[in-house]
Amino acid sequence: MADTGERDRAETGAAIEDIYGSIRRRILTEEFYPGRKLTENALAREYGCSRTPIRESLKRLESEGLIEVRPQSGTYVRRSTSKDYVELLEVRAYLEGLAFRLAVERAPDEGLEALAGLLAEMDAVTASTSIDMARYAELHYRFHYDLVRLAGNELLVSMFERLNLRSSHMFLRSMSSEGAARTQEEHYRILALLRARDRKGERFVVDHLWRKKESL
Repeated sequence: MADTGERDRAETGAAIEDIYGSIRRRILTEEFYPGRKLTENALAREYGCSRTPIRESLKRLESEGLIEVRPQSGTYVRRSTSKDYVELLEVRAYLEGLAFRLAVERAPDEGLEALAGLLAEMDAVTASTSIDMARYAELHYRFHYDLVRLAGNELLVSMFERLNLRSSHMFLRSMSSEGAARTQEEHYRILALLRARDRKGERFVVDHLWRKKESL
């Protein structure tokens, strides 16, 4: 149980962000498994705060599709299905294809070097005999998120954020060490096409994500 000082900090905006981020991570790693019931009282006791920051965190997680509120029953971690993941990939493929097309025109060279740095970090993770798939998933998300940001279109970024947040925990379940190696090869191809400012890479990005759908 947190002391009084920790409880006071839990009422600040920064601490609410921490609580939200913590609950979200626990859902994505399935510590809070699909179908688990979450209660404000229990979470407030665990985080040493009032119910207010817990309530605000749960509202955000509901808007992201990670939890669901069932009338006269309570709040539960949402069970995502393969159909959900397929539908998400179908939309995401074309969002990222558009992002690539715009990034070809707008991305600064330093933005491309930042992507290369992320790929190097991902290589280090996949080189391990026991891959930390949660870490790989985090870096994988950052690679695609940064690619979308290089498009210079905030509406596109906002749409991508909502889609990808819903899929992250399903990514963990669907990825293997062999799949990660293949994915890395395709990521390097995407980066090479961006560096060449080759608009044909738009089709490659769409296919990169479409293949994931077809492998389910």
